[in-house]
Amino acid sequence: MLKIIKIALPFLLVGALVAYQFMTPKGPLDIRAAPTELTINAGSLFADFSEDEEGANATYVGKVIEVSGQLNAIDQDEAGAYQLKLAVDDPLGQVICSLAPGENNPLGSASIGSTTTIKGVCTGYLFDVVIDNATIITQ
Repeated sequence: MLKIIKIALPFLLVGALVAYQFMTPKGPLDIRAAPTELTINAGSLFADFSEDEEGANATYVGKVIEVSGQLNAIDQDEAGAYQLKLAVDDPLGQVICSLAPGENNPLGSASIGSTTTIKGVCTGYLFDVVIDNATIITQ
């Protein structure tokens, strides 16, 4: 019995250390440092979701993407976070990009009507395409 414990104990310790590494919270994603997985314009992104939501979910959701489009509006939600809205060809839709915590106030640097590129994590489609944890790349 003692021999089994001597053999099993190192494996249990290594397993516990590996589990600890995977279970420890990593903190928020640094979107500026994260590699871009896909680059697309806002109109094409919205069209992909409106034509085949299931296929678009498989392609875009959970991925860091760069989206370019015409800045339609800048809003602030109840929590004080800024949302940039990119225009698409559909009058009922848009791409909503929620800026990451700590991002600068976009009101002084971004102008309505200008072409803007935003990098963030695509979270899906709820009548609009939603990009979270976003940062402004170009304006």
